[in-house]
Order: sequence, then C-alpha cells, then structure tokens
Amino acid sequence: MSMETRRDPVEPSSWLEHINWPTALFLTITPVAALVWGCLHVQAAGLRTSEILFLLASGTATALSITAGYHRLFAHRAYECNRFVKLMFVMVGSAAFQHSVLSWASDHRRHHKNIDQEGDPYNIQRGFLWAHIGWLFFLDHKREDYTNIPDLLDDPLLRFQDRYYVPIAIAVGFGLPLAVGFAVGNPWGCLLWAGLVRVVAVHHSTFLVNSLAHTLGRRPYTLRVSARDSFVTAILTFGEGYHNFHHRFAADYRNGVRRHAYDPTKWLIRALASIGWAWDLRRVPRERIIAAEMACDSQRLTHRLRGCSEHVIAALRDRMAEIHAHVERAATRLGEIENQVASARAQFAAARKEWRGHLREVRHEQLARFRDQLESLREAQRRARQDLHAARSTWRQALTEFANSPLAALAPS
Repeated sequence: MSMETRRDPVEPSSWLEHINWPTALFLTITPVAALVWGCLHVQAAGLRTSEILFLLASGTATALSITAGYHRLFAHRAYECNRFVKLMFVMVGSAAFQHSVLSWASDHRRHHKNIDQEGDPYNIQRGFLWAHIGWLFFLDHKREDYTNIPDLLDDPLLRFQDRYYVPIAIAVGFGLPLAVGFAVGNPWGCLLWAGLVRVVAVHHSTFLVNSLAHTLGRRPYTLRVSARDSFVTAILTFGEGYHNFHHRFAADYRNGVRRHAYDPTKWLIRALASIGWAWDLRRVPRERIIAAEMACDSQRLTHRLRGCSEHVIAALRDRMAEIHAHVERAATRLGEIENQVASARAQFAAARKEWRGHLREVRHEQLARFRDQLESLREAQRRARQDLHAARSTWRQALTEFANSPLAALAPS
C-alpha cells in the first residue's frame, strides 16, 4: 500500500469563495478598459499634449502620496508633517485605489515583520505574480486586523478615510479628472488619461515594489531577506527601488541613501522640511550603514572561503578586522563633524535673525566669526570624507585580493 498521502480534489466552489471579487474584478477590468478605450480614443481624437501633461502630473501626485504618505509617513513614521500635508497625502493617495491608509499600513507592517515567511501577505517565495498582484485577489481575514497599527488608529482623519474610503477614492480618482475635463472642454479625454490610465500605471508602479524589488538587483546591506537595491526599480517606483536598504533600515526617511541615488520621494520630503512643513526626519547614522555593508561583504567572503584551513580563516579575520576598525573610525569621525556642521548652520541662521537690528559693525563682526567657524568645519568635513573614502577603498581592495588570490597565499608562513 502506498504511503503517499492522497489529497481530495479542491472543489471549485471552495476557492471561489476565497476570491476578493470587488478587488479582483477592478484589477482585471481597469487595465483592459484602459487599453481598449485608449486605443479607440487615440484613433478617433488623437493624443493631446494637455492630456499627457495631466496624466504625468496626476500620476506623479498620486504615486508620491503613496510613497511619501502611505509608506514612509504612515507605515514607518519616518518623519512628521503638518495637517495640510497629511490631508493631501490621504485624499490624493485615495485616488490610487490601494485601499485606506489603515489597511495599507497594516499589510505593510506585517510584510516587514514576516518577510519571506508565511505571515508575509505578498511573500515573494510564493512567486513573482503572487507578490505583484495575486495576493490581492484573495480574501485574508488578517487584513481587517488593525492591532499592529494602534498609533494610526488614534488619528481621526485616518479613521474617517477608512470608513468612507470608496466614495473618497471615486470622487478624487475619477470625479476630479472628469470635472477638470469639463472645465477645459475635454471631459472624456481627461477621465481616460488622468483617471483610468493613471490608476493602472500607479497600481503597477506600486506593485513592482513587492515583486521586482525582491527579484532584481543587489543586496548590499543585508542577506537575510530577498529585498534588493536596483536603480531600474527605483526609476519605476519613484525611488522605492532601494529595497534592501529599506528593509535593513525601515525607519529611515530615505530609500536611496547615497547622494546620486534616484529617490524623488526623499527629495519631496526634504523639500517639505525646508519650508517647515515636515520635521523629525529620521536618518540612520552613517557608521551603522557602513557597518551593515561591511558585514554583508564579510558574509559573502566567508561563504566563498568555506572549507579553507583555519590558518586561512584566521589570517582573513585579522586583516579584515583591522581594516574594519579603520573604516568605522573614519565613519564615526565624519558623522560627528556633520553633526557639528548642522549645528553651526542652525546657529548661524539664528544669529542672522537675532542681530538684524544691531549696529552694522557689530553685526558684521559677529557674523564673520560664525562664517569662519562654519568654513573650518566644512574643511574638516571634506577631509573626513576623503579619509572615509580611502578607508572604504582599502576595504574593497582587500576583499578583491582575498577573493581572487590563491587561498594558500593567505595563510601565515
């Protein structure tokens, strides 16, 4: 007799009962309708420049309301902002048709807590298509469990949006483009491009964070999760493509932590902070970021050298520990100087306001002292950056040397 366990065939009615029909139909019909209607519209009336601009403007506003609002503000509390900005994120984000802030943030926090495991709602281990869109097609009782977002439940604005989400989403997502269209004499064109096509485009831009960002790219900060950093994904997701960094340092308001990283969401948050509309921007100290990178490098190298003699491993650890300490000292020093520069800038700005009404000679003398101090700190900051760059270059050179040299050469003589 076979020991293999027999499974009864699944009745069609059983899995059909688990389909989230409103969401499944919406996600299925909208792209088909956008494609068919778009082709017919272009064939009949052409494509106007105003329609393209309206699509780009509304799509950017909606996508940034998800990335800067739903994600970094509400799900991760990476910064704070005034009520007007919060209201805009909530209302415009509703037009993305990605459910309420409470639902979105609850799912996302469960994703971070259980990434790549059973409790992850969009677990990439279940396949690219599941992570991208499939998980939304099925009912999940946990989506109504908001016990993991008690901080958000205290906000009356978010409770209001959750209660009246559908009419808000329809009014802002489709009603507003239609109204603008009537005002400019092109109601159906505006509804098509700034309404239907925008919804589909923003949907799949967001969905790529759950699928492509766990498939394409590198893992420079942690090897424990599937999340990856990719410039390509960042382009497609308004800066959310540096996903390995995000899963290692989720509370940081930045995803693209490097200066050259493409992260429009980070730029928007900084712009809001520069005019006083956002504050308490959370940043992971540079030394912690560098330590995470070096830990990943060490893990990769250790994996490559598995099976080597203890002499080889000991030589490796001693050399790498020495370089690691040098990099950490340089990173810590740079962090301290950057804090001093930020403090000096704040003091300089305050001094300019305080002494505005003083005698010109006194004011110029005091401000000159502040300028000299700030210039001195900037020069120290420049030297510290050079030291850190040299230390990290030494680290990378050592990694290359250890990886490419004959293993016997690493053992002590």
